[in-house]
Amino acid sequence: MKRLIRSLKSQSIGVVALFVALGGTGYAAISIPRNSVGSRQLRNGAVTENKVARGSITATKLNGSSIPGYVAFWARINQNGQVLASSTPATTSQWAGGLGIIAFPQRTSPNCFPIAQTTGPAPGGGYVTNTTSGFLAGKTNLVISMVTSGGQPGPDAIDVAEICP
Repeated sequence: MKRLIRSLKSQSIGVVALFVALGGTGYAAISIPRNSVGSRQLRNGAVTENKVARGSITATKLNGSSIPGYVAFWARINQNGQVLASSTPATTSQWAGGLGIIAFPQRTSPNCFPIAQTTGPAPGGGYVTNTTSGFLAGKTNLVISMVTSGGQPGPDAIDVAEICP
């Protein structure tokens, strides 16, 4: 028993410090409301790259408009005008005679611009002569003009995207 008392006397400051630390942590855990710490409470530079878990922030989780330059929509269309894949539901119309219209359900900024590239089976490879974008009924419409390898207007498979600065 004397040994225990002597040991506690020599470690008394450490034991007191341990109880104070544990008591403060317990108080904070009970008294601070859940989700009460937000961006207003964080100082600039408080969250660094080393403090963010890998994979917790990805491009798909970010607001696209906060990134300088992003792909608003994209689509892959076959030579018959069928949508093979797209970022959002896309529809096509007037896919004949070298002209095609691709409609996306959301409206983009007037500063955005379309790009397109043929990917189809046209012998010798066709090419896109013009791409424009416009708005109709709250949708973004991309108008694509295509030419076959022989220089004649004709449909081809394309990849298209709407890029926003």
